Amino acid sequence: MARRGENIYLRKDGRWEGRYIKGYRPDRKPIYGSVYGRKYNECKEKLIYAKSQYMKRCESLKTYGEGNVSGFMNYWLYDIIRQGIKASTFSNYSAILDKWIKPFLGNIKLCKLDRENIQRFINTLSEHGLSAGTVGNIYRVLYAAMKKARDYNYVYINPCEGISLPKTQKKEARLLTFQEQKKLEHAAKTDKNGFAVLLAMYTGLRVGEICGLKWSDVDLKNEVIHVSRTIQRIKSCSLEAATKTVLISDSTKSNHSARAIPLPIAITKLFKEHKKRAFSEYVFNYHGHHLEPRRLQYRFKALLKKAGLADINFHALRHTFATRCMELCFDVKTLSEILGHASAKMTLDRYGHSQIEHKRAAMASLDRLFERLG
Repeated sequence: MARRGENIYLRKDGRWEGRYIKGYRPDRKPIYGSVYGRKYNECKEKLIYAKSQYMKRCESLKTYGEGNVSGFMNYWLYDIIRQGIKASTFSNYSAILDKWIKPFLGNIKLCKLDRENIQRFINTLSEHGLSAGTVGNIYRVLYAAMKKARDYNYVYINPCEGISLPKTQKKEARLLTFQEQKKLEHAAKTDKNGFAVLLAMYTGLRVGEICGLKWSDVDLKNEVIHVSRTIQRIKSCSLEAATKTVLISDSTKSNHSARAIPLPIAITKLFKEHKKRAFSEYVFNYHGHHLEPRRLQYRFKALLKKAGLADINFHALRHTFATRCMELCFDVKTLSEILGHASAKMTLDRYGHSQIEHKRAAMASLDRLFERLG
């Protein structure tokens, strides 16, 4: 290959190739890039431009790459992504940075952060007793930040690539058996705070969605409710805030979570009865304002005690609803939309299992077969 000028060669295919250093590997060996042109001057112009871009990246590295991880994570959260994420997501990211990422990795220079640092960090999180799911959430926040650092040319490669994460162990969701559900329904029907529990059992609404439900979302004529907001208590990120946490009304969990749910006739009747006593824009309220999820949880615990049932989380009502629907052979796509899932696959993965009673009934059919064959 004939050479002409600074690192410009004539290739066998007749094109000119210009090579330049575009970065360095962790072992400090250079990474080369190439530009091509049909004519020497064309190739030279491309090479000059590529080298100038590399110099700009070097300046970026001096600005942020020489700074520590903690400084960049603050820049990423507050200046790059804050305007594009929900308040609850911002609060969650902020908590992950403050509790885990900054204490372990914060003092490392951004340009020195490598896979070995991150793998050691991930392993340490597991040693602290964090579940695989929690470790995965922390990793995803760090990965997103480092991807943006790579996009902005503050680092040469994303050091989060190729990291080994702990395996997630799938746990069966706690839900009510048919007999437990019957007991809870009886208690709910005779309690002034029971309607919210019945609504969760027959629509699969999340606790925050129930608290955020307004009468304007309830179409009793067409027997349908529109889910568009959720109430959440999140960590306060304001220095002026008087409390560590704040209660917010926000849009639903995702685009799929905003949905219309047709109501069973029995629930429509309860809505009509409940509306006769309504004095707030919110269906479930506390002194006229939206009800806090934590307060609804307390009411639910009291109802469990009244029904003589073991303690469970309010979210178990959503699991119970989904499982009953699967047992009734609901179309999975329809159920997925009612639950506000991103896909039918998600619904199947979570609820495509049978209760022990149904497993027994299925196995009992083998006894009948055995008797006929005998």
